[in-house]
Amino acid sequence: MTEEVPVTRTDLLVLVAVSLTGGFLIALWTVSLELSPQFVNAVFVGAVMLAFFLFIPVMGARLFIDDWKQDE
Repeated sequence: MTEEVPVTRTDLLVLVAVSLTGGFLIALWTVSLELSPQFVNAVFVGAVMLAFFLFIPVMGARLFIDDWKQDE
C-alpha cells in the first residue's frame, strides 16, 4: 500500500472542532465550570488528547466518505 493520504484543511478544521468541543466537555466533567486557569488548562489538555487519538479515525472517516462519493 504505497498510496499517500493528503491532509486537507477540512480534515484539520473538523479535527480542531471535534477536539475543542470534546476538550470542553472533558473539562466540564472533571473541573467545576468557572473562568480560571485550571479550567482553561483542562480544556486544552482534553483537546490535545482528543486530537492525538482522533487524527487517524477522522482521516479514516474522510477516506470512507470519499470512496462512498466516488461509487455514486
